[in-house]
Amino acid sequence: MMSTSKRAEIERLIDDTYEIESMLSEWQTRGIVTREELRAGQEKYQSWYARATPLISEATREQFKDMYEGGMVIKRIKSFLAKPLEINQFHDPKSTDSPFPKWSHPYSSTFLESFHTQRTLLQAEIYAVAEIFPLLAEIAEAFTRFPSFLQTLQNSTKPNVPAPKVEKEEDLQVLVGACLRLMYDDVRPEDYVPQHAGGRSRVDFLLPAVGIVVETKMTRESLTDRKVGEELTIDWSRYAKHPDCRGILALVYDPGRYLINPAGLESDLTQDQGNPATRVLVIR
Repeated sequence: MMSTSKRAEIERLIDDTYEIESMLSEWQTRGIVTREELRAGQEKYQSWYARATPLISEATREQFKDMYEGGMVIKRIKSFLAKPLEINQFHDPKSTDSPFPKWSHPYSSTFLESFHTQRTLLQAEIYAVAEIFPLLAEIAEAFTRFPSFLQTLQNSTKPNVPAPKVEKEEDLQVLVGACLRLMYDDVRPEDYVPQHAGGRSRVDFLLPAVGIVVETKMTRESLTDRKVGEELTIDWSRYAKHPDCRGILALVYDPGRYLINPAGLESDLTQDQGNPATRVLVIR
């Protein structure tokens, strides 16, 4: 487990990124920066970079550094900090559709994109060592309120907010995907796993930042307790082969109440110490 002090330092560093963005984002917008502002911004970022680099694992440290260093062709944070207001010699100020930007090192593409990558790598350091089962429980807890979410939309009298009709599993996946994006920036639908017995399988959703696969099932008259359990077991044996899978959450939607023993299904297939860890949530 990550020490409390290390986790706290990473969280402080992540919080500091927003202040740094605020400081530097105005330079090119204003088109002017004083020497004092330039020095303060450079020192603020350099201090942040020096504190953050040792906390990045060896596997991604080179990428983290590259976001700062850049190279001869691809300019990154270092170039922006050195000359944020350098004019692009190929830019034509008289042309409204010049293919070349005004600045040699545009804030958005040279600094911001690279800085966001560095922030994501820092966030991954927290997730990489986190216990996976509490994360599964956290997501599952959010989805226990899924019926209330649907009921709120169904009670809406606003014509521009129509009530969703969840008649098949594909409908359910659209809503689940939207809800997951309230929790995570990177939600990848239909991510493929390595070949299994000559065929390719896919997971419904992958949350790569935490290594969690989210699977959806919608019950019907022919898909009750035993069949759901069998399908989940088969699916999970395939999902476990995905290189980013550390945990699996199965959301079983049972509005027709076809399941006879939902609590038993949840209990039998939930494993907090498995590899991957698994969690089943029946939603009604």
